[in-house]
Amino acid sequence: MLDQAEAAMATRDWAVVTEVSDAVLVADPDNEDAKTFLAMAERVGGTNSPLTPVPEQSTPETTPPKSDASTPTSFASGRYEVSKFLGEGGKKRVYLAHDTLLDREVAFALIKTEGFDDTSRERITREAQAMGRLGTHPNIVTVFDLGTEGDSPFMVTELMAGGDIEGVLEEADENRLSLDKTIEIG
Repeated sequence: MLDQAEAAMATRDWAVVTEVSDAVLVADPDNEDAKTFLAMAERVGGTNSPLTPVPEQSTPETTPPKSDASTPTSFASGRYEVSKFLGEGGKKRVYLAHDTLLDREVAFALIKTEGFDDTSRERITREAQAMGRLGTHPNIVTVFDLGTEGDSPFMVTELMAGGDIEGVLEEADENRLSLDKTIEIG
């Protein structure tokens, strides 16, 4: 069923994403992918699931994405409109963005350039090209685009459902994962 939700996300049919996610959550209330799909449908599509209370504040259509001074509103001359900041690691800052050209949600990774030289830039390009040659596989993130924003390289990839491990740990009993869940993630 989640394949149906993913297909509906690709066409931005948020009503179907909501309906399918709700159906999955009825059978499996702890399904993280369904929760993520439902949250995205509510945030981007402006629909509310009958299983999820309607927030008391204004709807997503009238509330601009939360950002602070360090969160840009777009990249690549406006092609990628930033919806929200997803996270940061040692080498990149990742944003949920909407590709306005291809009309799809993507992960936009802005590579940090501290200590970068030409060799580092070439390495990033080679890594992205290698990922692109791997083709489509459920356990490999597909690279959609590669470029530069100012002096910083960026990579645009498919948006992976399921959230991050930090969020999974926060929701787990005593912030610890069961062995089965650890194996599933691994």
